[in-house]
Amino acid sequence: MRISNISVRLSADDLNSMIAEFAPDVPLRILAIQPDGVHGQFKFLMWNIDFAARPTCNPEKGEIALEISARKLVNIPSAIVQMSLQEAMKDAPQGIEVLRQSLRLNIASLLEPLGISLKLNDFTCGDGALVIDLARCEIEMKGRTPEFAALWKRRGE
Repeated sequence: MRISNISVRLSADDLNSMIAEFAPDVPLRILAIQPDGVHGQFKFLMWNIDFAARPTCNPEKGEIALEISARKLVNIPSAIVQMSLQEAMKDAPQGIEVLRQSLRLNIASLLEPLGISLKLNDFTCGDGALVIDLARCEIEMKGRTPEFAALWKRRGE
């Protein structure tokens, strides 16, 4: 199945419900989406950290990046943030990299085992919405791959 030229707008409530469904144990809350990024709070060790995640996109490579900046009354050394991100991503699937204090996701690599191929036009924040603009999305429907079947089974469907 092929879908062309689709735009998805996600509000803060949409993102919070997705986080609650897919990662209920993650202490993350989205507060607002503004043109400069997604703003939220994350519980890190004993601190509640305010953060802003600015999405960027490289359509030629199929990469999206989240450049994360954080603030807290107590300064947290960037080396601790870097080390924590790397530790959190050590068992992540191929296609996720930690660079400085940002995560870079290669969407094509992450979705390939699920039989999904997509090409992004843009990944930005507007006033109140995270916008994902897809040029093309193809989903293999001839038979589920084992990874895809496991995903459905894990979700209880």
